[in-house]
Amino acid sequence: MANTGELRLLIVDDVQVHLFLMRTGLRRIDPFMCVDLAASVKEAQASLIENTYDAVVCDWMMPDGGGHELLQWMRRRPHFNRVPFIMISARNDGNDVIKAFVEHGVDDYVIKPFSPDIVYQKVLSSIDRVGNRFLEVR
Repeated sequence: MANTGELRLLIVDDVQVHLFLMRTGLRRIDPFMCVDLAASVKEAQASLIENTYDAVVCDWMMPDGGGHELLQWMRRRPHFNRVPFIMISARNDGNDVIKAFVEHGVDDYVIKPFSPDIVYQKVLSSIDRVGNRFLEVR
């Protein structure tokens, strides 16, 4: 299981209320978690360049580009390959979820409306899975 005492998470969403609810809910679950916020893909890219994160939780559709664009940007850079990416979206059609995994390569998917408990569990399980994949490759 991931070491939750030092988790650092980046949440990306253009809706300020969603950012507030997710940060507040996650800190209620794990008060030691560091949660940074970005309201756009460009803000997220700047944060990723300046900081190290254990995982990214990102909205699929935003005005300046979608979560899939941020994920592609991250995966083109080797130092972000092991950072789990959890997509969050109101898109709940099975085809959209499959597309997120197969075409975009997300590590997990959360359907809005979200529960901070579900987001937290998906973050932890994604971190564990990515860590295990890395150990298998070595």
